[in-house]
Amino acid sequence: MISPTPAAAPPGDNASTTDLPAAATVFHLYTDDIALEDDGPLGEVERLIAAGDRAGAIAHAVEAAAREDERPSTGLVTSLAHCLIELGEPAQAAALIEPLAAAGQANPRALVVLARAMSLAGRHQEALGALNEASLLDGRSATVLLALGAARMAADDFPRAIGDFERVLRLSTGDGERDANERAEAHFRLGEAWAAMDEPARAARHFKASQADDPADRRGAGIRLAELDAQPAPTRASAAYVRALFDGYAPRYDGHMRTALSYRGPEILLKAAEAAGLSAGGPYAAIDLGCGTGLSGAAFHAHCASLTGVDLSPRMCAAAEASGFYTRVVAGDLLKVLDEGNRFGLAIACDTMIYLGDLAPLFSSLASALVPRGWFVFSTEKSDGQSEEASARGFEVGPARRFRHTETYLRTLAERHGFEVVSMDVDALRTEKRVPVESFIGVMRKS
Repeated sequence: MISPTPAAAPPGDNASTTDLPAAATVFHLYTDDIALEDDGPLGEVERLIAAGDRAGAIAHAVEAAAREDERPSTGLVTSLAHCLIELGEPAQAAALIEPLAAAGQANPRALVVLARAMSLAGRHQEALGALNEASLLDGRSATVLLALGAARMAADDFPRAIGDFERVLRLSTGDGERDANERAEAHFRLGEAWAAMDEPARAARHFKASQADDPADRRGAGIRLAELDAQPAPTRASAAYVRALFDGYAPRYDGHMRTALSYRGPEILLKAAEAAGLSAGGPYAAIDLGCGTGLSGAAFHAHCASLTGVDLSPRMCAAAEASGFYTRVVAGDLLKVLDEGNRFGLAIACDTMIYLGDLAPLFSSLASALVPRGWFVFSTEKSDGQSEEASARGFEVGPARRFRHTETYLRTLAERHGFEVVSMDVDALRTEKRVPVESFIGVMRKS
C-alpha cells in the first residue's frame, strides 16, 4: 500500500499475507476466459470492493454464482470464486467450484482456483488432488504446472516442484509477453525452491533469469538476490512489485491488518503528532503518502482542510477515494506528486518508508513541498544499525523483506534537509507472527 513498491511482503506475516508467493500476485490465472464487463457480476463485485463494501462484494459473488446453477458458466463461476479468495473467503470460493468438479465440468483453470481455495482453507491434500487432476486434463499448461509446483513446495516436495517449474521453462520458449511472464514466474519459483534447499548459487541464477524476463521486477527478485549476497540491495522496492502486491491485497487489507495483525499505525502517528503540537494549528493542506485504503485519512481528517492521497496501487486508491476522506487521490509515484509544485502543511507517511531504502529523494521532495513549519509525520521499521549494510548506508532489508532504517540515518537526513526533529519514539504498529514489530514514530517540522 504505498507509493514506492515492492520487493517486500505487505505488512503482515511475510509471504503468507498474500496467500501465495509474491510472484503469484502478478501471474493471473483466473479471468482469461471471461470478459470483465462493467455491467456484469464481476464488474459489480469490483465496484463493491472499490467502495469498501466487503460484505456486499462477498454476497454479490455468492448470489451471482447461485444464479448460474441451471446452466453454469465455468469461466464466470471460476472468476467469482477468485474474487472470494481475494476477499478472504476461501471456503466459500471452494464451495462455488466443487459442484462443477463433482459433475466433471471443471476445466484446468477452475481446478487451479479450487486448489488455491482449498489450500487456503487448510485442505492441502485435496488441493494437490485437484491440481493433479488439472495436470491430467492439460499437462502442458504453464498455469497448471506453476500451481502444482507451488503446492508441492508448500508440502516440502522440492524435487518434484523443481521438475514442474523446469517443465514450464521447456514449454514457454516464445518471444511473446505471455511466455516471458511464464518464464519469469518459473525462474522466480525455482529461485525460491533452491534457496529453501540451501543452494544459493542456483537460486541466484534463477532470480537473475527472472529479472531478465521481467525487467520491472514485479516479483521482487532484486531483494531476494540481495538476501543471497548475490548483488547489492536496491535502494527502493520495485514499483511494479508493490503495485501488483497491493492490488491483490486491497480487498481484504483493512480486515486483515486490523484483526489478524492488530494494526494501529495511523492512531499511533496521530497521537504522536497531537502530542507534538499538531492541534495548535491547522486545519492543513495535507498529503497522505502511500494512502492505501484510507486508514490514515480516517485518523487525520479532522486536521485536514484538504487531503491528497497517493498510492501505487489503483485498487488501494479506489478504496481510499470511496472512503470520502480525500479531496484528491492519485495512483502514482509519491515523489512525482510531491514535485508537482503544490504546497502542504502536513505530510503523513504511515508504513510507507518500509518500501523505500534510500530516503534522501523523499526528504528532498518534502523540503520543497512543505510550507515553513509544515509537519512530517511518519513511521518506519527500526534498524539497530548492527548489520554491515545498515552501518554503511543507514538502512537494510529486514527479515520480512521490507526496509528498516536507523535513527542516526533519519536524524542526519532531517538536519541535511532542514527539518527539526520534534519527537522520535519507538512503538509497535502491528504484530507479525504474533511478535510486535518495532518501528520509529517520527514527528518533524520544516524549518
